[in-house]
Amino acid sequence: MKLKKYEAPTEEEAIEMVKQELGMEALILNIKKVKPRGMFSLFKNSYVEVTAAYDDKPSAKTEVKKESGSNKKNNNNEFENNKKLIKQQQTINELEKKLNNTEELLDDVMKKLSVASHNSNEERKYENSMLQFFYDKLTGQGVSSKIAEVLLKDIDDVEDFNNLDINLIIKIVYNRVIKILGQPKVVKWKKNSKAAKNIIFIGPTGVGKTTTIAKLSSYFILNENASVGFITADTYRIAAVEQLKTYAEILNVDVGVVYNVDDLIEQIGVMKPINDLLFIDTAGRSHKNKENLRELKEFLDAVPEPEIYLVLSVTTKYEDLLDIISAYDEITDFKIIFTKLDETKCIGSILNICYTTGKEISYATNGQNVPDDIEVMKPEKIVKALLGSMYK
Repeated sequence: MKLKKYEAPTEEEAIEMVKQELGMEALILNIKKVKPRGMFSLFKNSYVEVTAAYDDKPSAKTEVKKESGSNKKNNNNEFENNKKLIKQQQTINELEKKLNNTEELLDDVMKKLSVASHNSNEERKYENSMLQFFYDKLTGQGVSSKIAEVLLKDIDDVEDFNNLDINLIIKIVYNRVIKILGQPKVVKWKKNSKAAKNIIFIGPTGVGKTTTIAKLSSYFILNENASVGFITADTYRIAAVEQLKTYAEILNVDVGVVYNVDDLIEQIGVMKPINDLLFIDTAGRSHKNKENLRELKEFLDAVPEPEIYLVLSVTTKYEDLLDIISAYDEITDFKIIFTKLDETKCIGSILNICYTTGKEISYATNGQNVPDDIEVMKPEKIVKALLGSMYK
């Protein structure tokens, strides 16, 4: 991997230069505005400097992609791509501000590099101690060794790597985490559509489905003035119905209790025309119980145009998470909500799951407070947590 700098009057022009020469696979590491200095600075215009990283040995497949892509370009696509790259850089700039513990991290690096240098070759993945430090950080957060290697791939091939700024390594890791996580997929709805969107929550027992429903519904009621209704089919768990009824009373929303598919269809028919959103709670289902999953599938199939969220606790073992996702994937498509981020220091499973399954993520919860402890999953927070800080 090599670094190259481009200068142009505007961000759009500089990024276009990167695209034209290096292709869309290049990583934008830094964008900064440079003001002229010196005696004649008043007569010179400021310019934008873009630093990009690229693979100096592109594969034949990559070259074919670049050529094919250039033949199909149009002005609208170029504009959209430019906007995405600029937005990405803005997010990276925000990350730099939020990574206010960079000096602390650097101190940690320097302390641990000396320790790492004494490790036996059998214990080390990289000869370079800086890369070994980042590898240990990532795997220590539960990131699989395979994915840690993907995040750090080719960094040691960067020209003059020994003088590479630690912030640039963070940016490279950040870009790659972004690519794996993708953009969060959130609930989208229309006000006064006279046909509520059906939002269904599924998942194992004890992951926090009911509390998650309360948090999300509170957000839409308080912040977006949405009309919300509750339906629960979680009649197996003691006090589950009462819990949802308590939230419904606090939020002043209707709640319907259903015991079978016919009840569900009837309740949707009653509540759909008078609400913007219907939040439907289901009983926790063991991914190992095929009969329960079959019943759940019949339940889901009865709901018109459902938007389904699989709720998972990040404290669950990675191997079990894979089994759960695989089992539920056999009966329906879904997005993922991760809960209980405040109960663990190791959130590498989130990255592992996204990389391995390709599933889209949406929200994250990090506490019991309703409605505060929920937010759209933020990749920059994941990076910060992976490098050693709690997700907050």
